[in-house]
Amino acid sequence: MAALLPTAAAPACGGPSPTALLRRALHGPTRAYCGVQQTRVYTDTGSTASRVIVLGNGTGSSRRQFATGPAAGVVVIQRGSQTWQKPPGGQYVRLPSGGETDASEVVAALSANYGMRLGDGGTIAGRRATRLAIVPKRPYNPSRVLFVDVGTGLVLRDQLFAPDGAKRSSTEFVALRYGPQSAGSFDVEGVSRPSTAGGFGPDSFVARTSAQAVVSETGRPIPVPRHVPDGYRACAYGVMTTGSGFTTPAVRYSDGLAAFTVFVRGARPGSGPGPRRRGAGPGPHRYGPRGRAGSELIGSTSVEADRQRAIVTYVSSTASYILIGDLAADELERVARTLP
Repeated sequence: MAALLPTAAAPACGGPSPTALLRRALHGPTRAYCGVQQTRVYTDTGSTASRVIVLGNGTGSSRRQFATGPAAGVVVIQRGSQTWQKPPGGQYVRLPSGGETDASEVVAALSANYGMRLGDGGTIAGRRATRLAIVPKRPYNPSRVLFVDVGTGLVLRDQLFAPDGAKRSSTEFVALRYGPQSAGSFDVEGVSRPSTAGGFGPDSFVARTSAQAVVSETGRPIPVPRHVPDGYRACAYGVMTTGSGFTTPAVRYSDGLAAFTVFVRGARPGSGPGPRRRGAGPGPHRYGPRGRAGSELIGSTSVEADRQRAIVTYVSSTASYILIGDLAADELERVARTLP
C-alpha cells in the first residue's frame, strides 16, 4: 500500500509545505487538549488493541493512561525530552534516554531520505486533517503516514508500515476536545528515580554522552560496520548489560524514521580485551564470558524477522554481535557481515 505512493511532494495551494507540516507535527501541538486514542499493533498472526486517555498542555507536556489492552493501568508522562512511566499501583520511574536527535535534525534526515506528499486526510474526531505520507526512497526502509490537524500540529492518526507495506501499527483519536488542562495532570507524584528496568540484553540499552564515554566504561571500541545503509548515521552511543553483569558497547544508527542498533555480546577469549564488569573501575581489563562468540562458527549469522522488526546475530573472529532494527532483514544482515 505505502510503496505505491508517489514520492513527489507539492504543497496544496495556500497550505504548508510537507516539510513545514512535518516540523509542526514533530514539535507537538500548540493548544492544550484531552482525548481518547485507539491504538492497534499488528503481528504476523493478528493484532492487539488498546484504548488510551491522552492529555496535552500545548507546551510540550503530555499524559497517556492506558485504559485497556496489554498495558492497561500504565501511565506515561512526557515533559520535553524526559519521560516517566508508572505501572498499576507502582511508582513513577524515569525512563532512560535513547539518545534520539531533536526535531530539527529529524526533519532534515527525513527530508533527505524520504519522499513526502500531502493529501486530504478527511475528518478525524471532528477535526479536518491533512494527510502526510512519508515514503522511502530505498526499498529496505519502512514508511509512515501522519494525519495532522494543521491548525494545531496535533497528529490525529499515525500509521506505521513495514518495508513490504504491511501495517505495523495505527494510533487514532476517536474523541478529542481542545481546552485548558489542569497543570497537576502532568505532575510526577512520588519518588522518581532513573530506570534500571530491562535487566540485561538489548532492552538494557542506555545512551551515554559520547562514544568516548562508552569506550572508557566498557574497555571496548565502538563497533563500526564497513557497510552502513545509505542515509543512516550514528545517532546514539550507549552500553548494554550482559547476563553476567558486564557492560558492552552499542551504537544506534538512524535515517530519521528507521533505526537499527548494533550490540556487542562478548569477545572470543584470547582475542583481545574483553568487556569490563560494571563498577569494576580502572585497572586491567577482565575477559568476558565465551558466550555464543566462543561456541559458534566464525562468520555465521542467524536471522529472525517479523512484521515489527528484524534481529540478526553475527559471529566474527573477535566478537559476537546482535543487531535489531526496523528495516528489512536482508539489509540488516548485510550490515552485520561487515562488522569487525
